[in-house]
Amino acid sequence: MRIAFSEISLSGNSYEVHRFDSLVSQQDFSVKEPFSAHCTLKRKGDNKVEMQGRLQTRLSLTCDRCLGSYDVDVDTELLILFEMESTESWQVKELERTLSDLDSIILDEPVVDLDDVLRQQLYLSLPLKMLCSQQCKGLCAQCGINRNLAECNCANEHPLGSFAALAQLKKKVS
Repeated sequence: MRIAFSEISLSGNSYEVHRFDSLVSQQDFSVKEPFSAHCTLKRKGDNKVEMQGRLQTRLSLTCDRCLGSYDVDVDTELLILFEMESTESWQVKELERTLSDLDSIILDEPVVDLDDVLRQQLYLSLPLKMLCSQQCKGLCAQCGINRNLAECNCANEHPLGSFAALAQLKKKVS
């Protein structure tokens, strides 16, 4: 949903999104039901719009260690400032950025793409390391079995791990 600055009032426009077809299946996650985004867009002059709201959903992720699927709940507050700036003022303001400017998005055209903003916020809510649990044992490097579900004897066969070949080479040289 693309919303032009001219369509947004100074008192604010409210938007609710309960279905997000373009986000159902991304490369890094899948959005599960229910999906709920409530936001208010307010004009802050001719070339600024403030967005406040909340995004709630459940994401299906793939564990980085065992490649199993697991779900994580997302509940995040939104506070973003969209700005349209001329090239002259942009060059001057780039030198004067503050911490409050980190939640500002500079736009090329006076249009807020709500779908894109919500997609970006979902990516920002992803954990840095996607693990189904902190105790996840991962996959066996030799046979590929999920070590959370079954035990294998591969660890006993290669006690030195991935550097065993280097250790044997060192013994030959000595």
